[in-house]
Amino acid sequence: MFLHAWLIYPAVLAVLAWGCGLLLGRVAGGAIPRVLILPAGFATLTVVGVILTFLEVTAALTAPALVVLAVAGFALLLRGRPRPAGTWGWPLAAALLPFLAIAAPVLVTGQAGFTGYARIVDIAFQLDLAQQFITDGRAIPVPAMSSFDQVVGRTLGAGYPGGAQAVLGATAQVARLDPLWAWQPFLAFAGAMLGLALWFLLRDAIAWRPGRAIAAGVAAQPTILYAYTLTGGIKEVAAAALVALCAALLVAPRVEVSPARAALPAFVAVVAGLGTFSLGVVPWIAVLLAVVLGPRLVRARRLPRLSGGATALAAAAVVVVGVPIALATVKLAPVLASGGPPDLGNLAGPVPPWAAIGPWLTPDHRYPLDVAGTLAPTAVLAAAVLVLAVLGLVRAYGRSDTGLVAAGAAGALGLAVVVAFGSAWAELKAITTTAPLCVALAFAGAAALHRGGRLRAIGLAAGALVAVAVLAGNALQYRNASPAPSQRLAELRDIADRLEDEGPALLPVYEELAEYLLRDVPAFGLVNPPEDGLALRDQAPMQEVAFARDLDDFTLEELRRYRLIVMRRDPTASRPPSDFALRERTAHYAVWERRAVPPLVALHQPLGTGFEDRTPAVCETIERRLDELGSRGRMVYAPAPDGRSFTAASASPQWMPGDGSFWLGRGPGRLRYEVAVAEGGRYGLWLRGSFGREVTVLVDGRGVGSLRWRGNYPQQAEPVARVELDAGEHSVEVVRGGGSLLAGTGNELGGEGTTTRVGPVILAPDGPPARVQTAEAGEAAELCASDARWDWVEIVTPGR
Repeated sequence: MFLHAWLIYPAVLAVLAWGCGLLLGRVAGGAIPRVLILPAGFATLTVVGVILTFLEVTAALTAPALVVLAVAGFALLLRGRPRPAGTWGWPLAAALLPFLAIAAPVLVTGQAGFTGYARIVDIAFQLDLAQQFITDGRAIPVPAMSSFDQVVGRTLGAGYPGGAQAVLGATAQVARLDPLWAWQPFLAFAGAMLGLALWFLLRDAIAWRPGRAIAAGVAAQPTILYAYTLTGGIKEVAAAALVALCAALLVAPRVEVSPARAALPAFVAVVAGLGTFSLGVVPWIAVLLAVVLGPRLVRARRLPRLSGGATALAAAAVVVVGVPIALATVKLAPVLASGGPPDLGNLAGPVPPWAAIGPWLTPDHRYPLDVAGTLAPTAVLAAAVLVLAVLGLVRAYGRSDTGLVAAGAAGALGLAVVVAFGSAWAELKAITTTAPLCVALAFAGAAALHRGGRLRAIGLAAGALVAVAVLAGNALQYRNASPAPSQRLAELRDIADRLEDEGPALLPVYEELAEYLLRDVPAFGLVNPPEDGLALRDQAPMQEVAFARDLDDFTLEELRRYRLIVMRRDPTASRPPSDFALRERTAHYAVWERRAVPPLVALHQPLGTGFEDRTPAVCETIERRLDELGSRGRMVYAPAPDGRSFTAASASPQWMPGDGSFWLGRGPGRLRYEVAVAEGGRYGLWLRGSFGREVTVLVDGRGVGSLRWRGNYPQQAEPVARVELDAGEHSVEVVRGGGSLLAGTGNELGGEGTTTRVGPVILAPDGPPARVQTAEAGEAAELCASDARWDWVEIVTPGR
């Protein structure tokens, strides 16, 4: 899977973009510079995706259409005259720098995966759209039969833009790869397209090709965009690339073709930007068009004349391309007109507009700099970079470098418009669009100082300052990334394949990716429960966000709505009622299936924490109900969960206590647990928490297992090892080492514990879950009065 995701898929995506770029270039009469063929092809993929995924009847044609267009582009290349290959080494470096920066947090894990896990649920929502677009287009599922359907219905009903998601879904389908594993490579590829567009824009400002490659590659990853990309910003990185591409194509050298053909590549880039970011990209596009085309029209004193055929073709293109975008935009317009959602989304505080300058020294962009960053050094570096950016803009204006001037004006004015009228949610997206343009101008300003003698050294130092300022912030983001638990998600994907069309299923745990993976079962989860809600017992704990629900929290009627229950394994969790049987159990999941002919349950009484204990009153109720049923009645009871949770006896001084059961690791340290087992034997050892850097578990001083890159939400546990224990007391230590150059090994400062939450420890006898026991009516009183621990008790009669 790793090679499929990081070799085959990027190659397929590049070939498709290259072929489509060649085709667009031929139709445009050679109006696309060679270095922009790939980004222009990426824009073409986006436009085709937007058009074909608009309707359900054409959605399935998206992937084949991309292949056909790419093949046509290569066929025309073979038929035409060969062009000089040129030197591709440095432009390739400009593309590889952002590609590798975005890919690195996943590449170092050696697994297919992505970053941003447990930080933002939007990644799953975007994957939902990617899948929906290539199967059913923008058709809204009615009625909603799963959490997947609900997410799709809400987002499409609001007119959510889908250009990038459509390309992701279609190209992953061509590569025969689940979009889940194509996610990070797609983001990295979009970053590479941004690097190529900036390489072209800097062609006049930085003549030294190695320096231009570094400048374009670094400018394509300003920290705020890099941070947002690592937490799910598929629209943002794609939009930034398309805005830069539009600027580059608008100033590309003119060729002797008709105005309509010459304008086609820029038109495609504009449409791709609208399809990706909707009205949010209009301020940047409008300024680019005004700065580049305005003077031309003034000098010409008239609009360009088009032939009848060209006019008809242009009108048809506007209708075919514009209608899907316009209809979606009309739905989204009220949200955008109000400035965007009024809340902060997943931000702890607004991100100030000056983050668009480039440097942003914080491990977590969601928190203010004075909380989770370094405000003073960031401000000093940003001021220096801003001075260089202004110098670069002035220099570009003096040299009539229209592309950089337009990019600078678009970046400044576009951001200003959104800051004036938008919410904090919209401002962050605007910042990510402007940031690459600002950093590119800063490098141009550094190059302006590079004139020989002492100024030459000053120019090199200024360029190095910009690069170090940006990459320092990126290094913090990289170390604080949260790689997804790929093995666990792959395990759930395999389960979903085996359960296809056998639902409905309930997943009583907070796991947004499960709702995507189990879409064909279908299933509901806690992130997006059924529209009529999940019915809970009166005694169930009320929580603003429940990251895991014990089955005893649900009413019996609620559980019976589902044929399957897919549970995260937890030795302390209750088992389902007696009319469910265990179907399969994997390392992390247990699947329970409702019996074809279940017993008739006259009473189901949970006895776990938060509910009634087995008091004499409960036993009297059971006896009374059994008397009422006579010989037909049976008492059924489930032994209590065999897992026992232990809290730490001691912890490292610098670690922060959580709610009394877990700790937040603030650097290297350890937790020590004192555990006791009544009987010797083989035990399963589990550890709650969410782990970035490696955490090692020792039992009586002997290492038994370790965890790394195992993200979890609160209340969720990971299996560590199976250990042989003698009866009596034992010492369990959980050791968290120091950080390293690997992603996810930093220390979060926000306090949520996405990669730093540790504990408590759970021990459970190794083996299958305890069997449900049945007792005759005459045995009920004696059994109920015993001191045996039960999970729940039922009174049943034989099923029909």
